[in-house]
Amino acid sequence: MINPLKISIDYHGVITSNPAFFKTFNQIALNKNIEIIVLSGAQSIDVKSYLEKNQIPYSCVWSLLDYFKQRNLVSFNDDGSFHVADDIWDKAKARYCKKQNINLHIDDSMLYGLYFQTPFCLYAPSIQKCQILKKNIPIDFNQSAQKVLDDMIKALENLSSK
Repeated sequence: MINPLKISIDYHGVITSNPAFFKTFNQIALNKNIEIIVLSGAQSIDVKSYLEKNQIPYSCVWSLLDYFKQRNLVSFNDDGSFHVADDIWDKAKARYCKKQNINLHIDDSMLYGLYFQTPFCLYAPSIQKCQILKKNIPIDFNQSAQKVLDDMIKALENLSSK
């Protein structure tokens, strides 16, 4: 197995689409010393609150909004909404994953996938499946969490051996 293995998972649209699954999946992964990083555009305090409420374990949360706020790259509107330039927002997850040596990122937005060098699994919440892009490796989340993790590890080992 790749060691240490790091999997990042998008919050909105992935974890929130099936919290019961990710509660089990994340726990199994963490028990195998696999890091689980939750990536989100939302503030980390809100993401952590949801994860704790739903008892979804994780290694860390990385928030795009928090990251860009710290760098004064966010403009806030009177209604509480915010704006970050698309060219930096859309590439942020890919840059983070590369810098942190993430082995696989799971996301429901192809827009972000365009910028990834890290293996990117495009997740379809409606059918609970994802496809590791560039190699077209399917991962079926309708199986047990253990089987999904085993399939991911096998796919990553095949990718790293080529």
